Amino acid sequence: MSDFERYGDYNEVDESPKKSVVGLVLKIFITALCLGVVAFLVFRVFTFNYYPESAKSIYFTEELKELYNKNDGDIGALTQKLLDSSSFGFDDSTEGNFYCKHFIYIPEIEELQITLRYNASLMNTIKEKYGIELDPDGENNFDFSLVAARSSDNTSDEDPDRELGTAMGETLVVEEYDSALMYRYVKLVFNDVKLDLGNENEVNWIRLEVGINGVEMKEPYMVLIYWNTEDFPLIPYELSAKEIP
Repeated sequence: MSDFERYGDYNEVDESPKKSVVGLVLKIFITALCLGVVAFLVFRVFTFNYYPESAKSIYFTEELKELYNKNDGDIGALTQKLLDSSSFGFDDSTEGNFYCKHFIYIPEIEELQITLRYNASLMNTIKEKYGIELDPDGENNFDFSLVAARSSDNTSDEDPDRELGTAMGETLVVEEYDSALMYRYVKLVFNDVKLDLGNENEVNWIRLEVGINGVEMKEPYMVLIYWNTEDFPLIPYELSAKEIP
């Protein structure tokens, strides 16, 4: 065998480790990319489902404190699984400007509590649409009210038409803000909310209407927060060990 042939054999052996290193680097890059995607998805799921303690816990107003002490902690609070469904809770299924969760109702004192959440980037959308610049951490950006339809209004439980309904005559007594990363949370507590459960004038559905202070809107943002159906019955709300006055 000539020296030239032997030289060719050595050259082939030398190229093999180079190919191996390139393959190893490629595998590391793909693995890191996959792990990064998974970590991002886990982070998004965590942030989407995360609520600060103040936002997800019951808020003890003075009236609720009195009820708690009078009944040894048995406040008779009710909740509903409607807002746990992915089909409900948004003002718009595409834009998703506002999202509501943690519906709590205390019949004895006619008090309704709900938590509203929005992304700080919503301020950019509002600026583009209405030409007004809002501080994402501002506590006077929005106006909140409740609208409901009752059985006597001849509205359908199966089609909670947002064009229907009348103001409930409620009083907003608490508007408490919190934040975590890109999200802002607003704990809202309304008094004088009469569901008239079991009566002929029983409330069929309730929506939360959100207006922008200082802006004349064609219509407010609207989120269905209560729907009186067999699929979503009112069930007892169990206080956690931390939920005490």
